[in-house]
Amino acid sequence: MKSKVVSVAYPTIPIIFVASVNDKRIPLHDTAGLAVTDLKGETKSQTTIIVDSSRDKTIFLLEGQRVDARRELDINRVVEVFANESGKSGIALRIESINTNIYSGSSDSGAAALVVGLNRLFGTNFSLGRLAQLGNQISESAGRSVFGGMNQYIVSEGEPFGRQIASEQELAGIRIFAMGFDYESRVSAQQIFDVCKVSPFWQMRVDKIPYWRREVEEGLTQKDWKRVFANAEENCANAHYLIENGGLRPRRKEMMEAVIAIEDIRREDNLSVYWTAGGGKVINAFSWDPEAEKVLELLRGKGQNPVEYKVASGAQVISIE
Repeated sequence: MKSKVVSVAYPTIPIIFVASVNDKRIPLHDTAGLAVTDLKGETKSQTTIIVDSSRDKTIFLLEGQRVDARRELDINRVVEVFANESGKSGIALRIESINTNIYSGSSDSGAAALVVGLNRLFGTNFSLGRLAQLGNQISESAGRSVFGGMNQYIVSEGEPFGRQIASEQELAGIRIFAMGFDYESRVSAQQIFDVCKVSPFWQMRVDKIPYWRREVEEGLTQKDWKRVFANAEENCANAHYLIENGGLRPRRKEMMEAVIAIEDIRREDNLSVYWTAGGGKVINAFSWDPEAEKVLELLRGKGQNPVEYKVASGAQVISIE
């Protein structure tokens, strides 16, 4: 068993939005996501796990502060899975997670970095699929960060499983312009899950998920980026309709102005650009050559301040002692 492991993972953005989960934090329909980072690879979560013999129980610190009781309980349950599998239960850990330049998706990347680091620390050799399942028990979309690239979490084919459907190399031509907004508060993931599940339009969304999934998959096969991201936008717009129809508003005024700017550029300038948004404080615009540079120029001209992202790899260990 190692004494210290440092791991990193990258935040994720929705392709097929996680609209609700069950009591085990498993999505109620198939979902898909994209791991991203800035052009220097500095947008990330970094987690340090240290065996701490001075403690009698594991402690988890996020940016130097204890997380809430529910999250801490979820983390400790996952730690116990690794400990029991390796025959080393009862060992206390000090876990410290730091986020760098992350607008949204930090719980996903933090959970992914944690499970990948625990796997190396305890020497459990779990598969990526198993790590995705364990990460999702902490944050419902952590599997996205475990796999990296564009990925899916499938619940419609029996036992839930995750997989990567396009690597960061295959998607290297996709340019992502992230527009983040500084709000004091946000709508929580649990609020989103609760309001979507009781929406009168919930079943209509669930019934259309296979269509969106097929369109994204076939678009990737054909490298038809318009097909991929038009369907991602439609899916996310549908999710936000359910949320907003239920009385919540994750997309505040300035975020809606970013959405309108993207849609205006597509309509008025006839350029390929599409958007998605999670439950956080960022709107993501997707474009590709030869039009992406013009899209970026027009977004800035409309008062937006995009940070350029690229598709990122999966979670990985960067240091072992």
